[in-house]
Amino acid sequence: MRVTDREFLCWMHDRLTEVHGERPLMDYMHMLRALIRATPPGRRTPATFTCNSLPELLRQEEKETNDE
Repeated sequence: MRVTDREFLCWMHDRLTEVHGERPLMDYMHMLRALIRATPPGRRTPATFTCNSLPELLRQEEKETNDE
């Protein structure tokens, strides 16, 4: 069973704090919680498009934007 987007974001938040020792009061952790709150509970983003890295994803998005 695939998790919802909110479940994934909550998992990421827990991993950042529990595994990596990030402090919950940091500004980016506040932003992550805001994203969790703003994400509809049942949303499941298809994971069909994959990239091997964030830079690759950003290049692809830029290319798609320029092609419009």
